[in-house]
Amino acid sequence: MYSQTQQSKTKLLVWSGYAVFIWSIAYMLPHLYWALGGKMGGGILKPNIVHSLHFEFINWIATVFLTVAGLIGLAFIYWNKGRVSSYMLLFISWAGCSLSASHGIFGIVYRILQISGVVGLESGSFHIHEDAYVLWDLMLFEPWFLIEGILLGIVGWCFLKEVHSRKIWLAACIFGVIVGLITGIMGVRFA
Repeated sequence: MYSQTQQSKTKLLVWSGYAVFIWSIAYMLPHLYWALGGKMGGGILKPNIVHSLHFEFINWIATVFLTVAGLIGLAFIYWNKGRVSSYMLLFISWAGCSLSASHGIFGIVYRILQISGVVGLESGSFHIHEDAYVLWDLMLFEPWFLIEGILLGIVGWCFLKEVHSRKIWLAACIFGVIVGLITGIMGVRFA
């Protein structure tokens, strides 16, 4: 009975680790393309961002972060974990969970408020033909952040074996997301 439970937890850890890797790398690829100077797909982004002098640099940074996030998923599966490296993986996963999930939640709510007219855009009120990037943000980019945060939370939870540790993990992730939302409301966004 114990070995079967241990085996299913290992399967959950493997699945969640690969999910983090695949999700992160899939989102990294367009950023890498834009970092290398590609222009296709830029129409779904805010126009002044695409024409920014720092657009390629921003995408290089995103490429690095997304690659590291993907490798964290694999590290939970393959890295020979000692006490220090386990804490390090859990801390990175917790930070990624907190930042990504709070970014996604804040962004989804904020974009809905912009579309509904409660919050204005820089250009004034929302017009679908001029501000299509808001819809792309709402439907594609912000949900990606939310799902990435959830996956990082799941892989950390699957890594932990004791019920008490998992409860602490869940509480820490919820606390991190709440802090991220509060900083977002205060005007500080980390991504």
